[in-house]
Amino acid sequence: MHFKFLFAWILLFSGGNATSASDLAVKDSILRESAPEEGSWRIINKGAGGNNSLDLLARLDRDVLSENPDMVFILAGMHDMINLHKFLDYGTFRKSYQKIINKLKDEGIETVLMSLTPVDTNAISGRYELSFFDSPPLTRIQRANEIIADLAKVNGLPMIDLYQEFVSRKSPNPGKSSLIRNLANSGKADGVHPTSEGNRIIAEQIFNFLVAKGKIREKKSMVFFGDSITFGQGVKGSGTSQGQTFPAYLKKMVQWDELAPYFSIPYVYEEVEGNFSDPFVFDDGHVVTDLADWKERRKEILQKWHGMMGKWPEMNTQPTFEILDTKEKEYFVQKKIRFEWVPGQWTEGYLLLPYGAKNRPAVVTVYYEPETAIGEGKPNRDFALQLAKRGFVTLSLGTTATTENQTYSIYYPHIDSATVQPLSMLAYAAGNAWHLLASLPEVDKEKIGITGHSYGGKWAMFASCLFEKYAAAAWSDPGIVFDETRTDINYWEPWYLGYHPRPWRNRGIPTEENPAKGLYPELVKNGMNLHELHVLMAPRPFLVSGGSEDSQDRWVPLNYSLRANNFFGVTNRVGMSNRPDHSPNPESNEIIYSFFEYYLAP
Repeated sequence: MHFKFLFAWILLFSGGNATSASDLAVKDSILRESAPEEGSWRIINKGAGGNNSLDLLARLDRDVLSENPDMVFILAGMHDMINLHKFLDYGTFRKSYQKIINKLKDEGIETVLMSLTPVDTNAISGRYELSFFDSPPLTRIQRANEIIADLAKVNGLPMIDLYQEFVSRKSPNPGKSSLIRNLANSGKADGVHPTSEGNRIIAEQIFNFLVAKGKIREKKSMVFFGDSITFGQGVKGSGTSQGQTFPAYLKKMVQWDELAPYFSIPYVYEEVEGNFSDPFVFDDGHVVTDLADWKERRKEILQKWHGMMGKWPEMNTQPTFEILDTKEKEYFVQKKIRFEWVPGQWTEGYLLLPYGAKNRPAVVTVYYEPETAIGEGKPNRDFALQLAKRGFVTLSLGTTATTENQTYSIYYPHIDSATVQPLSMLAYAAGNAWHLLASLPEVDKEKIGITGHSYGGKWAMFASCLFEKYAAAAWSDPGIVFDETRTDINYWEPWYLGYHPRPWRNRGIPTEENPAKGLYPELVKNGMNLHELHVLMAPRPFLVSGGSEDSQDRWVPLNYSLRANNFFGVTNRVGMSNRPDHSPNPESNEIIYSFFEYYLAP
């Protein structure tokens, strides 16, 4: 089943010891294109303002053939027809267009033609003296479309009719609803370039074509080749596959088509809520009925959990850090850094900054130690590396010292006198890491996510639920609720929620001979479980990348998060994928990366 989306580097640090997060020097202002992943879509915008078909022919080798695409979509002719400085007669237009087709055919590249969108003659009259045209602009566009249709027929190529789609939607028109930019909807007498909604409609037609032709599952590399329409003149992300250009909207539609199955609860689990306490009932017994109620109840849940786990120290909102080492990689610069993530406790991690990054989405990755996520550990756990290759700023963190001595966590103020449950303290440290990333000019602070696997999955879950500035989160098989039948869902251990003064209990599932201690048994006795934290994510999206510890039946506690999102009137914010094994694999990881690209990338 296919689903439509119908609705969203580097600066080098200067040397020195204590470095402010804003103390930066430019190395390369151009964001390098993300590394192409085998079996993944590539959607490339090769539009250029002011180009006629001769200009397109001249740059075909450089901008298209060099990309070695599977498919090329051509949208050309607007400037040939109505740009007074680029006018071509119909015969020259046809010949140059045919030469483009011939070169693509010679390379064995699948080619799709697209008709020109209509123009708003009244709006154009504010820019051009219409008497210079040998025939009305709209007539010239219609004649060009006849030529394009004939070229498609003669060459046996498909054509997507954008013109008729716009006309069927009553565009152009002089009002705000027009899909062509005008004074009413953009403040400019444009008359030629599509609005953001117009670009979305173009993308929708291309997406429908791909579905109808059975291309949507083939993971194509596609170039969109054209003039200022393809470029995205007047909308966000001009010249890219980000923002509001039609290649950008298409990219989101393709991503959602792949993600949608994981955000659809299986029928058998719909509205099944199991033996979990109802988080939508206040402590005094009255029931949450609307968003205002929910916001108050959310505060009550957060206050209760913090009260039981221990109050956090004051957050460090202006972090500084030291750069210990710098390495230039193919797609990013890797900086080993040191910063104070808990009062009096410092950590080392890796900051990966794609070349030319500015105001980019970012992801914090957490694990036993920071090297694994940058590709220097077990396979299929290199989240920071893979996301950086996709254009994300990433920060890889871990608890190296306590992992080595097998105490595994953060203890504040000291391991023998901790006043905060260690898993909550890990969440606090991740909150300080958010502030570090948010202070960087390379990072869009509104689009910072967090992810981790197993131990890191628990850490990422608590961090994103308890620290609401994280915009999205992916939790890889943490065990999203308490389950004393699974040895890896070990929240009872003293480095998670079962802290108690040493000597510690023996590791393993609680028994009468080896009972759980600390907070964990109190939580269980009170009927509390982690679904009460999941609901705090709403309306922020999260993905459970489930393995052996989080099988499909975990949708039962996730039903509560679906209910929480209903109060905000949003959908598609709670997802789960499933695999048989605890360890992540390339397929499960690709879902995580697509999740962050869809929800955080421009």
